[in-house]
Amino acid sequence: MSGRPPWLGRVMQLVPYPLLYVIVLNWNLKEDTLECLGSLFESDFPSFRVLVVDNASTDGSPEAVRTHFPRAEILVNDENLGFAAGNNIGIAYALEHGAEYVLILNNDTVVDRDLLTRLMETAQAHPEAGILGPAILYYEDRNRVWHLGDRIHPLLPVPVSICRNQREGRLPREPFSVDYVSGCGMLVKAEVFATIGAFDARYSLYYEDADFCRRAREAGFGILAVPQARMWHKVSRSARRELALTRYQKGKNRARFYRCHRHGPSPLLTTLYLAWSGLIIAAGDILRGEAHLAGRYLAGLWDGYRGASKSQ
Repeated sequence: MSGRPPWLGRVMQLVPYPLLYVIVLNWNLKEDTLECLGSLFESDFPSFRVLVVDNASTDGSPEAVRTHFPRAEILVNDENLGFAAGNNIGIAYALEHGAEYVLILNNDTVVDRDLLTRLMETAQAHPEAGILGPAILYYEDRNRVWHLGDRIHPLLPVPVSICRNQREGRLPREPFSVDYVSGCGMLVKAEVFATIGAFDARYSLYYEDADFCRRAREAGFGILAVPQARMWHKVSRSARRELALTRYQKGKNRARFYRCHRHGPSPLLTTLYLAWSGLIIAAGDILRGEAHLAGRYLAGLWDGYRGASKSQ
């Protein structure tokens, strides 16, 4: 399904195609990665390369990628470096090989055939935008929005999500400015990396994308949500396998992020909100008979608030 504004196509015809690298990070999700790559290689954008960064998988993922998708480039890390550091390996490789844009893409996703084209056309039409994010829909409910973007609210201690859980037909028709998009699918201009660096590897899981967007915005780059670029997300396939660790990391990195980047009128209000919402989350875990997860989340919040930087 196309329906792209005609002027976007004309813009692309007037300029050379910039080189786009798509980075897909994998850790023991072979089948999901193969499905993701299959959708990517059906894309209609004429100038892109795919780089798979494998975080020391033991399920045969690298061999499967080489067999089924010989066009894909692949790097295999000696250990699981996590989301931020793993993607940073890929970003450095892409930039060294001339990438003008980099799309960070979760491996538990599939993309629409024209996603790359829509994102790149919009990037070319809006040179002020350093980061662009598509509409990310649920894989299991293909017309419902998982994430589109977030905006900072002047009075609230956390950002406000836009169009969360709405049906696709209710999305805006044109790109619009936001403060955050998701690292699940994030197009980044090479100039952004040259200016602010890559992801902060201290955020080994969760909030590395929010920190990156905040630093980019503070450096003067625009951030756009592109509703007509679509992808589908299976939502936290990797995180579900190690719930205690991911719960800890989510709490820790959430506290670190809000400690480092002010939201709302008062840091005290933000701290109180984090404590209150943390207790609500912990109570939910306890009621489900998963008190160990509640303990890990609260421990993560405490360590992140204290400024612990070593991953645990």
